[in-house]
Amino acid sequence: MTLVNKLKDEFFGGWKPFELAWLFLFLAAQIFAYVQAPDSLLAMISGIAGILCVVFVGKGKISNYLFGLIFAYTYFYVALDNKFYGEMTTTLYVYIPAQFIGYFLWKQNMQSQDKVEVVEAKFLTVKGWLTLISAVLIGSLAFISILKTTDGQSVSLDGVTTVLVVAAQLLMILRYSEQWILWIIINILSIWLWAETPAMYLMYGAYLLNSVYGYYNWTKLAKKTV
Repeated sequence: MTLVNKLKDEFFGGWKPFELAWLFLFLAAQIFAYVQAPDSLLAMISGIAGILCVVFVGKGKISNYLFGLIFAYTYFYVALDNKFYGEMTTTLYVYIPAQFIGYFLWKQNMQSQDKVEVVEAKFLTVKGWLTLISAVLIGSLAFISILKTTDGQSVSLDGVTTVLVVAAQLLMILRYSEQWILWIIINILSIWLWAETPAMYLMYGAYLLNSVYGYYNWTKLAKKTV
């Protein structure tokens, strides 16, 4: 298979009509939000890249890391401008490195499904769940106490979402389907956090719906590899 055909299958292969419909709907909503309230062009670019990234993750496509990298760099400056230091720190030390690490780890664990390459997903064990919950609780308390020493906004909410993002991103890199449960929680909290920035809360609204579908799709992927 030529490189052109591989790229064609990666970006355009394996999509269901309703998946394409909601992708274009959310992208259109993102652009509409900017036209109605043009507060930040960078926020709109970040929102579009973020939506493309999470939709491609939900499909198990490795190309999500390309859009993830664009999102990470633009989101860093949007968070900085809004003084959400937890989000900014997460982007710099988690999102950006995760795009490179995740790509190489996924590359070694891909499977063919309907002539399209998708990632091999798996489930957490009971021990894994206990470790995850303990780490999130301890990490949240510790990071919130650090953020309280800054002039940041919504430090408690910012701190919790930051730790949850680190945990969810790690589960994503390691190909666990339970990442989507964390993303659902994160997206609900993030809609609240970005309530005054239309482009951002629309992005997280799209993320929330995609997270529900992502969990459904990844559960099926994980069952096929058990």
